[in-house]
Amino acid sequence: MDEHNRRLKAVDNHVLLFYGDLGVGERIESLLRSRSAEATQWRKLQNVVYTLGLFHVKMAAADAIWRTFIEPIKSRNESDECSLIADVKILRPKETIKISTKPGFRRMHEVILHSGIVSRLDCWRLEAEKMNLKFDSLAAFANSNPTWDQLKAMATNMCLKYAARGSKITQMRSKPEANRDKVNENMLLRSEMFLLYEELSYAMNEGDIGRVETCFLPWAFILQACGKHKYAMALRKYLRDIHFRYPKRLARAIRMHILVNPTGKAGKFRGVDWWVEHNNLYLKRIYGGKFSNHTKARILKESPLIGTFKNARIQVQKMFKMGKLTSKHSGANMQRSFSILSAKYIQHQKNQWTYNTLRDP
Repeated sequence: MDEHNRRLKAVDNHVLLFYGDLGVGERIESLLRSRSAEATQWRKLQNVVYTLGLFHVKMAAADAIWRTFIEPIKSRNESDECSLIADVKILRPKETIKISTKPGFRRMHEVILHSGIVSRLDCWRLEAEKMNLKFDSLAAFANSNPTWDQLKAMATNMCLKYAARGSKITQMRSKPEANRDKVNENMLLRSEMFLLYEELSYAMNEGDIGRVETCFLPWAFILQACGKHKYAMALRKYLRDIHFRYPKRLARAIRMHILVNPTGKAGKFRGVDWWVEHNNLYLKRIYGGKFSNHTKARILKESPLIGTFKNARIQVQKMFKMGKLTSKHSGANMQRSFSILSAKYIQHQKNQWTYNTLRDP
């Protein structure tokens, strides 16, 4: 009996971290409230700690951009060549209707990245042209072999000039109507949100949790403005708990484990909830049975064998030297689409402020 008691450990200083979307968090909070009247810490489940899943935060950020620049009816005006949907018509011409209605995360993610690339390339062109008039294109500027210090100085100036930073957009909107350029104002706002999204995405991919947390505050305001109040509140709650409420060791444990790297490769960090969704794919869709066998009992019974099933399939593929061992394809060649879209940016002067001309978006 003494040996048995010696092996037992108290749960006072141990926690169970649960990662997931807001639905998981709401269920855990409901469970904790229902157990709050219990007598012991074990029965109260005080060792259970819910942590926000970063993959779902990234999805919410992409949805916020869609709600801002595509969902409103006015933003899908056919005659507006400066809207985001106009970029979509060039980047993904066969999926314009799908993106206008219900794009999903992957489509919207690629639209944000590709449209942002073209917009920033146009900003680089404008800055290079102001530096020297002989740089009539980015190719001419690249052939001049600019130094690293020059590129850094130009990038810093572009961040201050082509994004809606601080009170800049407020000052622009407070001017008389005759001195405003609404297209340029919208482009500044779009560039700011695109940069915030890409900063969040890249920081997550690199496992930089400190940089991820710096993105939470602006995204909390953006999500609240878009009507996603639950995610806005969840981001604020995370910052409050991690930096002011939880003990330092618990806060460090959460921050060090909120992102995982299954492959061990650089730039391949993922949120824990992404890995959960990956496992759900194998549990429910691939190895979950079909038709009458697709039952909850079967899924629970075979869930411990998912890794074994996957490994057996990979070994058979290697044994018979089967091709196409992965579903990951190379990225699409967007050079032609980028060239066409870049010409549109130059034609409509999207990133240039036009004085004394009222361009209604």
